[in-house]
Amino acid sequence: MNTNPKQKFIGTLSQKELLKIYSKYVNSPKVRMFKGFGLGVIPGERDGIHLKTLEGSKLGDPPMELYNCRSSGGVFNLGHRNPRIIQRLKEALDGGLDLGDHMLLSEQRALLGKKLAELMPGDISKTTFGVSGGEVIDTAIKFSRAYTKRRGCISAIGGYHGHTGFALLTGDPDFRDPFLWNSPDFKQIPYGDIDAMRKVVTEDIACVIIETIPATAGVLIAPEGYYPEVREICDDKGVMMINDEVQAGLGRTGNFWAIYGGLYPNEKVVPDFIICGKGMSSGIYPLSTCSYKPFIEKAVFKDDPFIHISTTGGSDLGCAIALEMLEIQSAPTFLDNVKELGKLFGKGLEEIAEDYSEMIKEARGRGLMWGLEFYKEEDSLLGMVSIIKEGILLNYCGNKKDTLIIMPPLIVKKEEIEEILKRIRQGIINLKKIKKN
Repeated sequence: MNTNPKQKFIGTLSQKELLKIYSKYVNSPKVRMFKGFGLGVIPGERDGIHLKTLEGSKLGDPPMELYNCRSSGGVFNLGHRNPRIIQRLKEALDGGLDLGDHMLLSEQRALLGKKLAELMPGDISKTTFGVSGGEVIDTAIKFSRAYTKRRGCISAIGGYHGHTGFALLTGDPDFRDPFLWNSPDFKQIPYGDIDAMRKVVTEDIACVIIETIPATAGVLIAPEGYYPEVREICDDKGVMMINDEVQAGLGRTGNFWAIYGGLYPNEKVVPDFIICGKGMSSGIYPLSTCSYKPFIEKAVFKDDPFIHISTTGGSDLGCAIALEMLEIQSAPTFLDNVKELGKLFGKGLEEIAEDYSEMIKEARGRGLMWGLEFYKEEDSLLGMVSIIKEGILLNYCGNKKDTLIIMPPLIVKKEEIEEILKRIRQGIINLKKIKKN
């Protein structure tokens, strides 16, 4: 009798059968796209920074064993199935917790809110909870409009903040137009262009929303002085400054917040809102947070404390797990290690970019969040597949397809960084051979 619990959930059917089921009942274009890349595979066992596919991409091929350098945009900051997080989940379940009731008060929400306030820069001390990043982006924009009594919102071209209501309006047309979802109140400007920011931020703007390091836009790094000037412009016009730290926050840059010393050590900017998602889940339980300055609460909730709710946002189980994650990732030794490994990783990627400068334009990033920009979009896409075949899972930037985004879990070790760099280099070597032929 088979008593292996994994076989109840992983590899229940053949990969071929599962792909047919996925195509029929979930998303057939997605299956076709992955097959077109030669990556028609389904993840199976996963642990730490590794995952293994159920089978190979072709019949008879062995399963693919991958270093996860995608990290699902930061969902797996602590790797897959982190032992401390798994243990905390079990303890929370055995200790009597469940989702909790969003209409009632919550011990776990109170404790997580307090911990977040201790970690937030400046006087950001209030938190409203959600399930996804898009949901809490919507929350921040709603609250900004409620406070300022204005409608306008400024975001960056190429930026990405989610697929829900207001969040979708802040994104690029490729995401909005198919759903007939546009509004003259929402405008986009080039990222990092402070003169463009000055021109559009007027007294009818409620908020400016920016990813501190825009991931989907190509892992862009703002020029020094940009964010302090954005803060000044917002202050001058009475506009709320929202920083999306969904991917760049929670220690990804080696500083706990990218906006507060993570881009440039001497730039410690305090926005009005900080948004977290993805990594707040610890790869186990969905949770997102919209944290903001206390004066905003008075404008939003003064007449009705139930004017904004999220049925499963800030669940008791999710909060208990997030507390453990914050203890791990905010530890100075943890952050120092991310900084050191980030330097090693960045140096290695810069050397690869230099050695293959005929194809690669630039390596840029901070901490363990890096982009490799190619001169040609075709080379980026072929390079992605070539590197994945060397055992490194990564992806291209959705709004800048000439750039690959590389985000190893924050628990990666030095020897693993060295192996990852070695395999990325081999993938580029293989790409060069393909181009010659």
